[in-house]
Amino acid sequence: MSEINKNQLVLAARGSLLSRAQVELVQGLLAGCGIETEFLVVKTKGDKDRVRALKEIGGDGLFVREVERALLDGRADVAVHCGKDLPYQLAEGLAIVCVPDAASAADCLIWPEGRQETDLKVIGSGSARRVTELQKLLPEAVFKEIRGNINTRLDKLKEGQYDAIILAKAGLERLLPDLTGLCVRELKPDEMIPAACQGILALECREDDIRTREILGQINNEAAMQRFRTERALFCRMKADCATALGVHAAYDKDQLTLRAMFDGKQTVLTGKPEDAEDMIEQAAREIYVKSEI
Repeated sequence: MSEINKNQLVLAARGSLLSRAQVELVQGLLAGCGIETEFLVVKTKGDKDRVRALKEIGGDGLFVREVERALLDGRADVAVHCGKDLPYQLAEGLAIVCVPDAASAADCLIWPEGRQETDLKVIGSGSARRVTELQKLLPEAVFKEIRGNINTRLDKLKEGQYDAIILAKAGLERLLPDLTGLCVRELKPDEMIPAACQGILALECREDDIRTREILGQINNEAAMQRFRTERALFCRMKADCATALGVHAAYDKDQLTLRAMFDGKQTVLTGKPEDAEDMIEQAAREIYVKSEI
């Protein structure tokens, strides 16, 4: 970048409404530290193809790689990602150095008022994880691919294209869409294990950018970072991608860690001490999926 302003950072992210809301959250936190920001909008592979299912587009990091490129070529200082969108390998020379306050990790089942949950037969979801887990809750339902942002998906629901859809609670909290006439049921982790790092914002920068790392350290939330590291460690251990039916949720409560994991329908729940997180991750990986290259 040209002349360095010690009190300014360029933030790169996607241009969706949710992404913009997330960038605004980060901008607010940085403003409280006296840091000015600019927003660089990046169009990603996942944004360019809005028709095909994500698993059909192929490749990992569908919503990440182009944003990372903005860091590598110097157009931006910080990438603002949804933690659950991160591929298991980041671009070389980059690192996640900050996780601000986390939102809820839960998913929500949403359907029109006047109908019973047992009547929901056509569920809109493009997530292998959500389909795998919801089949146990709603065994009579069929699942239909859905793409689009939160408001687009809600519109499709209201138009009757689906009986119900599933959205992350964090997105609903951050965007506050109009839910008039809709029932919203939060699915607790014991009902549906969330995607790894769902509800978490992950801020990425160049590993050698000491100035930016120091600035971002001021808005880091240690509890959220702890959860991020644990969930991401198991996600990376499984070498997961957007087509993988993998759920991971780590809950820290004082001196206890509860780690829930699901792969392709097989689940495990482990409890232990926070300092034993690494051993618990290894055990969870063995219990939900045993494969030589893990």
